[in-house]
Amino acid sequence: MSNVNPQIEKQLDKLASICCTRLEHSSKNPALDDSSVEELLKSLLMSGYARLPDRTLQVDIEDRVKDMCREPAMHRGGALSGLTQQLQNKFDQLKSWESRQPDETSKAKAANISSATDA
Repeated sequence: MSNVNPQIEKQLDKLASICCTRLEHSSKNPALDDSSVEELLKSLLMSGYARLPDRTLQVDIEDRVKDMCREPAMHRGGALSGLTQQLQNKFDQLKSWESRQPDETSKAKAANISSATDA
């Protein structure tokens, strides 16, 4: 983790902490669908995490969770993998959305009627 700035470290730690909480307090399939997770992922993206070489969010979070809450992480490895995969998928979606060019999604549309017609 030597080439990661303190802001990214803090965001990764918060995500790992959320995963620990989910592992400790949920029975079967813990889900990561709250807005705080999305905000942390957006912050990570804006902090430049996606541009770090040889880094994957899933591995970074799993390593941190295993350090933070060893017992639940050890006994609920499948659930941990599921959580970190959810985080990775959401992060990849955000990264794709942020890097998309305007012309990749759809044609520009007129802002109002008068600009769309000769009226």
